[in-house]
Amino acid sequence: MSQPSSPTDPAPALKPLKHIHHLAFRCRDAAQTRWFYEEVLGLPLTLAMVFDEEPGTGRKVDYMHLFFQMADGNFVAFFDSPDDADELMFRPKHAFDLHLAFEVDTEEELKAWRRRINKAGRPCFGPIDHDMIHSIYMYDPNGIQVEITIKDKNYNAIVEKDKSNVDEVMKAWTEKTLARKQARFGTALEMRGLDTSKADFSKLKVDLPKHGKV
Repeated sequence: MSQPSSPTDPAPALKPLKHIHHLAFRCRDAAQTRWFYEEVLGLPLTLAMVFDEEPGTGRKVDYMHLFFQMADGNFVAFFDSPDDADELMFRPKHAFDLHLAFEVDTEEELKAWRRRINKAGRPCFGPIDHDMIHSIYMYDPNGIQVEITIKDKNYNAIVEKDKSNVDEVMKAWTEKTLARKQARFGTALEMRGLDTSKADFSKLKVDLPKHGKV
């Protein structure tokens, strides 16, 4: 049996974060969202959990949390919370603000997905050549732009070349855009943590894991 850790034990070394377990978004309606992600995109609805209390705050609210499973075991998740939703939340978002990208293996698959999605009544356009990837695009029923992409045959070489230049590119971009951002965002550019003066944690309930301390 393992011994409980003591306050003097050294902290364990942090490992790099693994794959994304899930990304979560709001949806207008669970059934409508299921139609698109399960029937059109083929991602099975694996979890559909109903709750009446918001985690952490105890606020009373009826909502469903949906999880659609991808082939790698990860999920795309949604919250259906009708009592605090507004139709404005589901207007189409600009791709710079929010989009969701899936990957397939071949150009033939990409074109087949475009035909399938168009046939389902969701306009789908592309492929668009982004150099390292080639993508088709459509919107889901919640205003989220959905992308399906394939890697270019030179993908690995392109990524390795770009990786070797990230510091220089970042420096040049900061020098080019800093004055514009300072004019628009002010001192917010210098923040590297949460401004707790503007956050209310008074109603937050903290549940520590029972197997140890955090």
